[in-house]
Amino acid sequence: MSTDFLAPGRLWLLALVIALGIGYVVVLRWRRTATVRFTQVDLLDQVAPQRPRWRRHVVAALMLLGLGLAVIAIARPVDRSTEETRSEGRILVLFDVSLSMMADDVDPSRFVAAQEAAQNFVDEVDDGVEVGLVSFSGTVTTEVDPTLDRSAIQRGIDNLELAESTAIGEALASGTRILVNTADPEADPDQAPGVLVLLSDGETTVGRPTADGAQVAADAGVPVYTIAFGTGAGQIVDPVSGDVVPVPVRPAELALVADTTGGQAFEARTGDELASAYDQIAESLGQTIGEPIEIVTELTWQWALAAFLVLCLAWALSLWWLRGMV
Repeated sequence: MSTDFLAPGRLWLLALVIALGIGYVVVLRWRRTATVRFTQVDLLDQVAPQRPRWRRHVVAALMLLGLGLAVIAIARPVDRSTEETRSEGRILVLFDVSLSMMADDVDPSRFVAAQEAAQNFVDEVDDGVEVGLVSFSGTVTTEVDPTLDRSAIQRGIDNLELAESTAIGEALASGTRILVNTADPEADPDQAPGVLVLLSDGETTVGRPTADGAQVAADAGVPVYTIAFGTGAGQIVDPVSGDVVPVPVRPAELALVADTTGGQAFEARTGDELASAYDQIAESLGQTIGEPIEIVTELTWQWALAAFLVLCLAWALSLWWLRGMV
């Protein structure tokens, strides 16, 4: 938070207040000299033994202070602060934990590289933006609801486990529902309740089609940023049969999701490319998610009130203390 003025040019009037203060001191010195030179001091003490002395200086100081406060008031002081837009300050990461993520075409594996990149992405997100985590394989699991607690997200990513099948459509629908339900009810209805960041290496094998899930997000105004992670040479060993099963990355469905929802689609064939994709997403989101807005609060009336009260006090004390002043 910072304080400045809408009309700083008016502060030059403080010079007049300072001039009045200097003039007051000069007059005091002149009167003291004149009194000693031309007045019988002993007689003055008999006529006015209870002169105000220091009290008149207090009254004068209060008057000068009140005038100074009034000058600051007419210069229109303001407080400036920034805050993050809350209605769009929410990101939900959809993390593919299907068995195809075991493929080691990315060092050390798609799964481990994806965990590391997701953790780095979360670290880069602005502290004022809520982040949530949803994992999906054949089922969709909300690992961490949107929160500002980054350690909770990190633990959620560390504890992810692989399972069979891929339900991208269901993940998109569930993620959209979470964002809509956690949105501020007083937020602008034209603003998105947040965004989805979808990381996957494949295509839907169970549940609603990917296109249907994308349409759910689009209808809610939720943009989806997708990352197709892996290479065409990916393969895994079937844990049941022991057969080698090709699991090439399939980016087409993910690109369709991004296009349908107004997000962006990325492809990453290595851990470095995945990190770069996350960086680009973070940069893109920084332009809309949690964008700082300036809050300007004018303080004129507070300073004017302070000036009024101080001048009233000076007036009251002058009536009380300075009656019959010589």
